[in-house]
Amino acid sequence: MIIKSIVNKLIRFLHKQNRVNFVKTIAINIVYFPLKTALKFPIIIYGPCRLQKLSGQIIFDGEIKTGILKIGLSDPVKSWNSYSFISLDGKIHLGKQVILRRGINLQVSRDTLLNIEDNVSIGHNCTLIVHRQIYIGKATSIGNNTTIMDSDFHYVVNLSSRMIKPASLPIIIGECNWIASWCTIKKGTQTPKGTIVAGPYSMLGKNYIGKIPEFSLIAGSPAKLLVEGVRRVNNKYSENELIKHFAKTSSNYVLPDDVDLDEFCMP
Repeated sequence: MIIKSIVNKLIRFLHKQNRVNFVKTIAINIVYFPLKTALKFPIIIYGPCRLQKLSGQIIFDGEIKTGILKIGLSDPVKSWNSYSFISLDGKIHLGKQVILRRGINLQVSRDTLLNIEDNVSIGHNCTLIVHRQIYIGKATSIGNNTTIMDSDFHYVVNLSSRMIKPASLPIIIGECNWIASWCTIKKGTQTPKGTIVAGPYSMLGKNYIGKIPEFSLIAGSPAKLLVEGVRRVNNKYSENELIKHFAKTSSNYVLPDDVDLDEFCMP
């Protein structure tokens, strides 16, 4: 009985990790939206979260609904004791169904833009620092503990040419990208549609558009092309079908020719 009681208490505690932080949820909606819109609660914050600066703008595409931006959803294995941190001094342009998981460190400086399209998921304990512009295309997933920064925060002078490059350059992450955990995305990075960045510890810091094909896998520090013609399955129904298949056999699953790849892979 004692063991059963302890287990039940633990389960209840784990359930609390994804309870809504009502105070912070009310605060961020009231600050950013007219009362009629705020009462729909388009932003929902879960768990512990520090709101440092709320002086920028949040703009949603399309119809305003409850929870189209979720901040702080937790997986206890990945973000047990993490706090989310939000500092918004610039502009955020958001699509629908955007998830920023627990431990997000989001800093958007004044006169900058963070643009996140539909169905984007950013993993646990990730860092996004915007000093100029970061764009994340639709249906992109980013693994835990990945850092995306569009600035080096300092300047370097070339002693031969006396040239000094900009400290900040825009980052453009294409649609349907899949960026693994523990990666670093630096200023000036641009990726084509369907790019898979294998981790951990891959580092991107250049424009890959036109240099690698769409639907390619890259990895390394700096990241280089490894495989062409691969695509992440990011559809829960398709994933369930694959789970059932591989529960019965370890033989490869061959997708029938009449199955549309977009419908099979997209959320």
